[in-house]
Amino acid sequence: MGDGRRIRIGEIEVNAAGDGDVLFIHGAGMNSRIWERQLSSVGGIAVDLPNHGKSGKMNVRSLREYAEFLVEFVEIVNLNPIIVAHSMGGAIAQEYMVLGGSARGAVLVSTGPSLKVNPRVFEGIERNFEETVGRFVRWMFSRGFDGKKITENIKRMIIEEGKETFRRDLLLCDSFDLQEKYRKNEIRFECPVMIVCGNEDAVTPPHLSEFLKGYISNSKLAFIHGCGHLPMVEKTEEFNKILREFQDELRD
Repeated sequence: MGDGRRIRIGEIEVNAAGDGDVLFIHGAGMNSRIWERQLSSVGGIAVDLPNHGKSGKMNVRSLREYAEFLVEFVEIVNLNPIIVAHSMGGAIAQEYMVLGGSARGAVLVSTGPSLKVNPRVFEGIERNFEETVGRFVRWMFSRGFDGKKITENIKRMIIEEGKETFRRDLLLCDSFDLQEKYRKNEIRFECPVMIVCGNEDAVTPPHLSEFLKGYISNSKLAFIHGCGHLPMVEKTEEFNKILREFQDELRD
């Protein structure tokens, strides 16, 4: 995957790779490269969020502010996208929908209505960043996963993004919570929603996806078995099949 194209959004330039009507949003401490296996198979655009990858810097105090950026991005590139969003990206996508952002469909991957972070993770980041990232990455995969090269690539990506980016992202995740808004029926998704979760996801456990399924009326839930927090990497073929079938449903 190349550097992609540069798109100016307000005062910053963002990097976006690929082309098409699927918009991929990455998770905490990552960048658009996490979606390489989807861009080559399914197609679409993967964006580096501000402060990530090759995109410019932006002062962000909440995931809602990332959602506001996403609204601008979609308007400027003139998309009515299928949004595919992972973990922190899935939280941003939920805020995007609350803001009334344009979407033909949404795929919420390994995410939830809140994303609380164990305080020990923050302690570990301060004490030994690289060691903590290594443990966190192992935690993201299923118990039986033996793809050492893949785990090393994910670890390297997060380390290259940097300690402050990872810490800030996790702090934003920790403060994100839409549970009460869902319970009060204040959140409406106007488009079809596919929720995807690995049944061995220890970072955003399956009950969070089940919560979303219970409160999003026009949603479906797909569990990928023998899979952890990164189904698009750990179970690429199965994940891509779910995406293609969802695309086909939206065309019907």
